[in-house]
Amino acid sequence: MAQKTIFHKGYEGTIEVDTKDYSLYGKILFLDEEISYTGNSFAELEDNFKKCVEDHIQSCLDKGEKPPFTE
Repeated sequence: MAQKTIFHKGYEGTIEVDTKDYSLYGKILFLDEEISYTGNSFAELEDNFKKCVEDHIQSCLDKGEKPPFTE
């Protein structure tokens, strides 16, 4: 069975396939803002997802806010 979500530091993201060019994309779930990521392979998609999570965590900390999820 194919995995439909990925996880990193308490964040969950979707895994979708664009059937036009078979690229992968997704978005981080359960956030008020929409944060999306792409990749041409699962490894690239996962790396980009993790980078988005890390960027979101840093953005929260820069604003003096607690990130919404923890491990």
